[in-house]
Amino acid sequence: MKVTYTPPKFSPSLRGLIPRPPSEKDFLRALYNPHLRKPFFSDSPPVETYLFRELANPHSRAKKLARWKIWQFQKKARLEELFAEAMKNLNGRHPREARAEAAFKWRQEMEDKEKALQKQRWKNRNPEAMLERKEKRKARKEAKQRQRLTALVLKEEGNQVIPRDTL
Repeated sequence: MKVTYTPPKFSPSLRGLIPRPPSEKDFLRALYNPHLRKPFFSDSPPVETYLFRELANPHSRAKKLARWKIWQFQKKARLEELFAEAMKNLNGRHPREARAEAAFKWRQEMEDKEKALQKQRWKNRNPEAMLERKEKRKARKEAKQRQRLTALVLKEEGNQVIPRDTL
């Protein structure tokens, strides 16, 4: 019945004052040496103030959007990098031709990355385990079908004939 956790003394809302998060060194020191209190904790136990980022669902819409934006930024930065490189080394070409070649190289890079990612996914999917699961499902389905057919009982009707050799 002992209270083992006390919430931090600061307001977690964005309107309240948020204390400066401790450095990793200070945080670990306070965590492993609770008797050595530092002034940054101010009567509350050590707690990471921005824990909501770690606890948020990685498949949430906001995180997916953030990852997508980072990916788009990286793609655009790579394209700009290729454009700048092409403009440095014109070699008698028109700037428009150099940009077109850089765009072509960029598209090829994107396709190659996508193919490499696809190949990696194929390797990670473990085809042997997938085949094993497929065989188990198939066997289970056949067993259910056999069980249903053996449990099948037909009503006695006039248009049914029982073969003589089964009697």
